[in-house]
Amino acid sequence: MEQEKQTEQTERVPDLYEQLLELEPKLVTWFTPEKKTAAEQKELFLAGKIRNPHHIYDKLDAVNFSDNIARINQVGLALLSNESLNPKHKFAYEDAIDSLNAKSQLGELACLYNHADNSLEKSNLAQDFYKLNTEAYGTPEESTYRSLLNEKLNRINKTKYSDGTIRIRDELFQMVGYEPNDRKTERFFPSDETVEWTKMAIEFFYGGMLSHIPEKETFSPEDIRSIFSEIITDEFGEVAEGWKVELGDAGATKVVTQEKRIVIPSDRKEADFQGVKQLVVHELGVHFFRYIMGANTDAMPLKSGWGSSYDSEEGLALVMEQAIKGKYGEGGVEPYISIGLTYFDKKDFRDSYEIKWRLSALHEAKKTGEATSDIIDKAKEKAYASVSRCLRGTDELPFFKDLAYYNGVTNIWKYLEKTRGDDLELTLLFAGKINPSDVKHRRLVLESATV
Repeated sequence: MEQEKQTEQTERVPDLYEQLLELEPKLVTWFTPEKKTAAEQKELFLAGKIRNPHHIYDKLDAVNFSDNIARINQVGLALLSNESLNPKHKFAYEDAIDSLNAKSQLGELACLYNHADNSLEKSNLAQDFYKLNTEAYGTPEESTYRSLLNEKLNRINKTKYSDGTIRIRDELFQMVGYEPNDRKTERFFPSDETVEWTKMAIEFFYGGMLSHIPEKETFSPEDIRSIFSEIITDEFGEVAEGWKVELGDAGATKVVTQEKRIVIPSDRKEADFQGVKQLVVHELGVHFFRYIMGANTDAMPLKSGWGSSYDSEEGLALVMEQAIKGKYGEGGVEPYISIGLTYFDKKDFRDSYEIKWRLSALHEAKKTGEATSDIIDKAKEKAYASVSRCLRGTDELPFFKDLAYYNGVTNIWKYLEKTRGDDLELTLLFAGKINPSDVKHRRLVLESATV
């Protein structure tokens, strides 16, 4: 009888945790504006008829935040008080619940901000928004932002442009208050030795997966689907039972862990051999593999990630691409600059846009020295999308989620720089969806057991 009760309790923890995952605030969805109005606002903005767009966030307005938070806490309490919950794992579930609450409250603050009646109310809501924004996604560093922007400006300053393009450059310099300088870049870069060691180690680590890629020049979406399916079947076997790889309507290849699906865009361009290798290590080698490793333990947060694991998840995926190429590159530079412009320099949508399109156009014009109308048009489209993404949810307050691309890559390379040559530390990166530099995350891995 006691054994039956224990079995029942054990089964309830995963069920309750799955309920929590279903309650995760869909901030990206909530912060997506209503399509028709968004198109109208963009047209008016690009025509110069309005200074800043004002979107309708219909999905955000429809959320019952009180009910959402109450439900998270109700399920969370049931989980934390469950007799079968391993007390050594309790802290991770508590952190996961706190994270869900913080994101719900962040969405609620964005909604309240959008409907605030006066500047004082908006100012107070903005302070609370930034606090929770930081708790959920970290905070930008001003020195990093200045360094990234200054490096771009210095390159532009050293490029020879035509007279018409020089005017665009001068406008940009005036907007950002740039003065020619030779300040050194003060940012982290991994050593060549670390990049070389990581490439060698990763080629060995992923050897089984990569062996399924045939030697050919181009790969269609169907080719990629076939390779992915073969890797999952041959390299993972029973632990990946129920997983499917399919072609579908998607903006990019994605691993949908809760549905056990990997979706490859049916209309994606053909990839070359190197491109498929990068796709394999990114999607299967990180997003899929870390889920599988976490799901086969008795600590459920290891399969979903929590807290600072989001940065490392995105960062590691990009680092693995870089490692397989043997070439380091900073990730997420553009969103970091967009966030920096709005957060540190207090630029509104219009000013950020004007700066961003000039940065983009001048970069594209560096070979010929001429920013053609085609280059400018594309730069403006790109800038509008970049600033819209940065300010999504409120059109005024930067959303820190995309810091993960820069911070994630940087932090993973810092970890590899520190642990270079240690195979055990390397394998820890794949022990679940964790941040290997976070003491709590390492603790959970060490105190979990395979099931």
